Amino acid sequence: MVGTGQYPRNMEVLLVEDRGVMRALLRDFLQSSIPGLVVIEAANGARALKIARERRPQVVLMDINLPDANGIELTAQIKAMQPDARIIIVTGLNGSAYVERALAAGAFAYVTKDKIYAELLPLMMSALNAAPARNPDGGAV
Repeated sequence: MVGTGQYPRNMEVLLVEDRGVMRALLRDFLQSSIPGLVVIEAANGARALKIARERRPQVVLMDINLPDANGIELTAQIKAMQPDARIIIVTGLNGSAYVERALAAGAFAYVTKDKIYAELLPLMMSALNAAPARNPDGGAV
């Protein structure tokens, strides 16, 4: 477990992943590693956009292949409505073309699913510490 002083408390993360087993694995991994983290889940792009609009999570973990959307295009849409969101692409797709497209769309980082345990927590730390402070009403400080 990561020490509680390394992450802001009560941060919200939107987890966008269509496969239930992978969502559960990521949720459990994050919540056991980051005390106080609130994980909100979406299994498709439409739900992800609705949650992003309503909750304005500080960090979004985004799969690319979703049943109703492309995660890279969804990244650009979320960044357009919430420029301070930190979006980390978490996908099984590997290749520089995907990485370049994701970063051009506004992604904060890109990690392949085979490297989740080695790379995701340091990326989360960076993203959570980079996100602006929030008022209790959800607005930026």
